[in-house]
Amino acid sequence: MAKWNCSEPYNTAYLEQTYQGLEVAPCCVAVTQTYNSDYSLFDQPYLVDIRNKFDNNVIPSACEYCKKNESLGFTSRRQASGQHPIENTLKNLEIHVGNYCNLKCVICNNSWSSAWRKDAQAMGLKTYSNFKFDPQSIESKLSEVEWLHFNGGEPLFTDVHIQVLERIPYQEQCNVYYNTNGTIRVDDNVFKLWSKFKLVKLVFSIDDVGKRFNYQRTNADWNEVESNMFWYRDVAPVNMMFGINRTVSKLNQPYLSELDQWFETSFATNRLGDPNEFSDQLAVGPCSLDSKIFDDYIQKLNQLRQVSI
Repeated sequence: MAKWNCSEPYNTAYLEQTYQGLEVAPCCVAVTQTYNSDYSLFDQPYLVDIRNKFDNNVIPSACEYCKKNESLGFTSRRQASGQHPIENTLKNLEIHVGNYCNLKCVICNNSWSSAWRKDAQAMGLKTYSNFKFDPQSIESKLSEVEWLHFNGGEPLFTDVHIQVLERIPYQEQCNVYYNTNGTIRVDDNVFKLWSKFKLVKLVFSIDDVGKRFNYQRTNADWNEVESNMFWYRDVAPVNMMFGINRTVSKLNQPYLSELDQWFETSFATNRLGDPNEFSDQLAVGPCSLDSKIFDDYIQKLNQLRQVSI
């Protein structure tokens, strides 16, 4: 059997802000563990153990999400970005900025979105106080960072991303990647900051189109988000690229071709003709493809929100 290899643990570190504190993983889709402040970011014992497992051709339990994606025929994070040369240094930094968000998407929960708190409480689900990442918690040299990724929450909802960007000493060598819900337009000051970087890519979290999008991405409006995406494409600095990341769930699985078609006809390139990105990931939780509680969960949520699919 071919070796199940991945360069991420050797080149990347992911910092996730949770309500309990800071956690770490080899990438943003891997299982996290508590950050150990006695060690530098790259030398976290958890990350060292994962590298050792890969060195011995053992698939770490932290990597179950990639295994599941691949078993279902989806391109995994390992396959998409884990086949680069091994650097054995912190080249890629990923940051979960916290749970501050203006949407309460059906596939989400309060740990990932502050807007979910009221509904989670009403449904008897676990609730969390709002929390966000402290940029000063990065205790590593950032001079070699060449790829920086923000997710959330909604990264553009707070200024955490700006504080982190300002700490990158060699901005001209760094690519910046955002997962964003597309509801927020930044101001000229952010555009000026982004223009200092090698490349900035906004990847919009779009799972469907029209009324189904409005239902799945609660508090968002498809026409507004589509307009924002076109606005970014038309006015952003020339060092910017764009993309779509779709979370595949029981909500949108029957309609995937409709978003595919919209992308091909409306958002396949930036204004210079460079191809935009399109990627898929699997939903987890009550709306996942293998969920056993989906129907009951959606019924309760629809009753609470007084909506229907």
